[in-house]
Amino acid sequence: MKRNIQVLWLAGLMLLPVFGGKAQSKYGTDSAACVQCLSLYRDDYNKKKYEDAYPNWRSVLDNCPKASKNTFVHGPIILEYKIKTAKAAKDTAAYEKHIQELFDLFEMRAQYYPEDEGYCLGQIGFYTMKYRGAQYEKAYEDLKKSVAMSGSGTPPAVLNMYIQTAERYMKNKRLDADVVLNAYDEITEVLDEVLDKSEADFNAVMRQIYILREQLDSAKRGEIDSTEMNEAIFEVKFEDLQKDSVKTYKNYSNYTKVAHNIDVVVSKYATCNRLDSIYGKKLAQSNDERLLRQVIKLYNKKNCTSPIYVKAIKELHNIAPTASTAYYMGTICFQERDYTQAENYLKEALSLYEKESDIIKTYLMLGETYRQQKQYSTAREYAYKILKLNPTNGRAYILIGDLYAYSGCTTDVPGAANWAAADKYSKAMAVAAVTKDVDEKQQKVYDEAQQKLSQAASRFPKAETYFQRGLQKGQTFKVECWINETTVVR
Repeated sequence: MKRNIQVLWLAGLMLLPVFGGKAQSKYGTDSAACVQCLSLYRDDYNKKKYEDAYPNWRSVLDNCPKASKNTFVHGPIILEYKIKTAKAAKDTAAYEKHIQELFDLFEMRAQYYPEDEGYCLGQIGFYTMKYRGAQYEKAYEDLKKSVAMSGSGTPPAVLNMYIQTAERYMKNKRLDADVVLNAYDEITEVLDEVLDKSEADFNAVMRQIYILREQLDSAKRGEIDSTEMNEAIFEVKFEDLQKDSVKTYKNYSNYTKVAHNIDVVVSKYATCNRLDSIYGKKLAQSNDERLLRQVIKLYNKKNCTSPIYVKAIKELHNIAPTASTAYYMGTICFQERDYTQAENYLKEALSLYEKESDIIKTYLMLGETYRQQKQYSTAREYAYKILKLNPTNGRAYILIGDLYAYSGCTTDVPGAANWAAADKYSKAMAVAAVTKDVDEKQQKVYDEAQQKLSQAASRFPKAETYFQRGLQKGQTFKVECWINETTVVR
C-alpha cells in the first residue's frame, strides 16, 4: 500500500503545471504512467529482482526513454539477466530477442546522449563478440572507433576485447601482424595514461596508510603526544583509508589485468626478431614521428635493444625531443657505459618531466648511473630524493642497500657495511609487504629485497671478529667510511 501511495504522489507531482500548465515532455505523453513504471522498475531493480523489473523498465524505454539516463545504465544488467534466463530455458526466440534489445538499447543511448557515442560503440563491439562472434569485422571497426573516441574513458573490458578482436580479424583475413601491433599501439596510448593515474591514486592511499602506521608507532614510543595519535584515532582513520584503498586498487587492478592480457596476445607477434623484420624495413622508408614512437614503445615492452631501437630513439630525439626521448637516450648511454652522457640526458629528462612516477624512475636511473661512476654519496642522495616523494618506494631502499653492500666501504669490523645494507633491504621488504599480496610490482620488490638480504647476511662479520673488538650481538654500531649510519650488530 505504501508503495502505491508513493507512486501516486510522484505521478501527481509530475502532472502539476510548469510555467503555463504544460507537462514535462521527457515523461512522454502519459507522464503519470511513465513515473509509475519508473518507480516500480527501480524498486525491483534495487532489490535485484530483474525479472519483475523488466516489464516496467521496457515500458519506460518505449514510452519515455529520456525520463532518466539510468534507464540506459540499468538496462544492460536487466537484459543480461533475461538473456541468461532464456538460454538456460533453451528459449531461442527469447534469447535472440533480448540480445537484439541489448544492441538497440546502446543505439538509443547514443541517439539520446550523443556524448556517449564512443562508449556505446565499445559496448556494441563487446557484445557483438560475446553473442554474435561471426560479425567480428563489424565488432573490430566499432571497437577501434570506440577507443579512438573514448580515449582514457574506455572501460577495461572494451580495451581487452579490442586486442582479442584485432587478433581474430588478422587471422581470419590472413593479414600480417601489423593489425595486432597497431591495435596494441592504440590501446597502450590509452592504457599508459589510465594506469599511471590509477597506480598513483592507489599509491597515494597506501602512502597515507604507511604514514599513519608510522605515527602510531611513534606514539607508542612516546615520541608524539598520545592525544594526537592513539589506537582509537588510528582505527577511525585507518577504516576510511582502507575503503579508499579497496576502491583505488580495484580500478588499478582492472587496468593492470588488461595490460597483462594485451601483453600476452602481443608477445606472440612481437618477438625481437619479428620486430626487427617488420620495423627495419619501415624505418628504412620513413622516419615518421608516429612510427618512431610505436617502435620505441614496442621495443621497450619487449626489452629489445637492437640497433633499430637505438636508431628510432636517436631519430625521434633529433626531430621531436621530449622528456621521454631524453630519458631513453640516457638509458642507451648507460647500456653503452657512457655514464657522463647518460647523466646529461637523464638530467635533461628530469628538467622536463612533470609526473611523479616519471621523476622517480629518472632519479632511480641517475642513482644507478652515479653508482657505476663510484659516486656513492651522490647516488644515495638521489635515492633519498625518491623517498622524499614517496616514502614507500622499496626500490630506493634497495639501491641504498646495494650502495652499502658493494661500495667496498671498510670499517674497524670488516664486512660491517653489510649490517647497514641489511637494514635497507629489510626496510624495502617492509614497505613492499603492505601491498605485495595485491600488487605484482611490489611482490617483485619484496622478493628482490629478500634475496639481497639473504646475500648480505651471508657476508656478515663472524662473531669472533666483532667479539675481539668488544662488541656483542644487538649492540649499536656506527658504520663509518662514507656511509656514516648507525646499525645493530648481528
